[in-house]
Amino acid sequence: MGHLQWTKNGFGLGTERQLFGFSRYAMIGSDDEGDFSLRIQPVSLMDDGLYQCQVSASDGVPGIRSHAARLTVHVPPDPPVLTPAALNATAGVPVTLVCESSGGRPAPEIQWMDNSRRETIRTGSSVETEPLEDGMRMRVRSRLTFTPRRAHHNSSITCLTSNPALSSPLTSTVHLSVYFPPEVRLRARSPLLVEGDDATFVCSARANPDELTYRWYHNSEILPNETSRTLMLRKISRSLHQDSVSCEVTNVVGSAKKSLGVQVQYGPAFRTLPRDVMAETGKEVTLNCDVDSHPPATVTWLREGSRQVLGTGQELVVVVGPSTAGLYVCVAHVRSFPDLRGSVRVLVKGPPTIVSAGEQEGRMGDTVSLECSTVSIPSPIRVTWTYNGREVDLSDPRYEVVVDRQEEGLRNVLVIHDADTHDFGAYNCSVVNEYGVARKQIRLNEEKKVPVVLVAGGVAALVVLALVAASLLLCNRRPPPAKEDTVV
Repeated sequence: MGHLQWTKNGFGLGTERQLFGFSRYAMIGSDDEGDFSLRIQPVSLMDDGLYQCQVSASDGVPGIRSHAARLTVHVPPDPPVLTPAALNATAGVPVTLVCESSGGRPAPEIQWMDNSRRETIRTGSSVETEPLEDGMRMRVRSRLTFTPRRAHHNSSITCLTSNPALSSPLTSTVHLSVYFPPEVRLRARSPLLVEGDDATFVCSARANPDELTYRWYHNSEILPNETSRTLMLRKISRSLHQDSVSCEVTNVVGSAKKSLGVQVQYGPAFRTLPRDVMAETGKEVTLNCDVDSHPPATVTWLREGSRQVLGTGQELVVVVGPSTAGLYVCVAHVRSFPDLRGSVRVLVKGPPTIVSAGEQEGRMGDTVSLECSTVSIPSPIRVTWTYNGREVDLSDPRYEVVVDRQEEGLRNVLVIHDADTHDFGAYNCSVVNEYGVARKQIRLNEEKKVPVVLVAGGVAALVVLALVAASLLLCNRRPPPAKEDTVV
């Protein structure tokens, strides 16, 4: 009953199925089935609105109408436009990109993609939205502020726009050229540096622009005239061990410096020479073999003349006594280097002992010497000479004392100038250390002179004997006389 029609935003479209005046609109279906569906083909933005199906009243039957159906028309946006189209930037300096997309309905959503990491940029962007002249479509502008890194060089940033009318996002990409300071790598050409060898260090750098200058440092001191990518140090020594070598590379953007700790292999050497030790019997002493090497040396201890290992390590503890006194040897070993040997003596403290001869000689009128040599651990505190019960007056210029300190004591020599008769006789040498006193009588005897006539006669006799011996030798070497023939 009544007439059926569709309305758009309250305006009737007509009761005929063809809907004359609306070429894109038609009511499809059949009267028999009561199907009056509205078809719009093709859909345009103008079709957006509220649609309602109505049947007019007839013969007392009231009219009816359906609920309103909203048709929302989605319009794809234009491809996004990125400005600037290409970007020259400096690493660490913020830049701004603008991506604009127009004509979409609803307003398109804009995302940013960092292609250097293949990930979405989620911070640093802002969005502005404004309607176009038709009041239905929208223009969207997104600003991205970000700080480029060296990894962005020769990479790109992409702007993606999407809305329900698109099956896949529309994109626009800007290529990045990023200036960045050098990224430096430093290495030793040979992984093993040995004392006495040449060492070469190689400095490589990645930078944009790649016009680079190089400077080299030993520790904090610049090495003059070293401006290439490689540094050679000739015949390196152990003094370079654990020092640092640095390479500084510069371009117009900035500088970067890389340091390398140097490890030098070198053989053993004494930091301090081994020193003799002394103690009383029964006391402990520590023998020290202070060796420097890289890698650290293996140190073993031996007794002089024995191969028995007494201990290992730089220290050896010994209980002092007659059986342990003597010479000890430490041997420091580092692979690929000669062994280092050092010796140290263990000495027993005690009273001094005088070891000089009791009878000594000198000539009248000459400078004569009396020697009082002593073995004393520790060294003597005092040495005294006496003659005829009185201490020798060393203030007299005729007397002089010469002291020669030795490993286990000292040699004390009393020198007498222009020896006279009364200088010959028995002297006493007294030696004192903190453990006791040693005394010894040393007699100075006059050395008898041989007369010159006897000496000359002896020499003449030797010459005559030599001539006789030579004559006998020549006679013995003569051939025998030939035999004569006998006539009968």
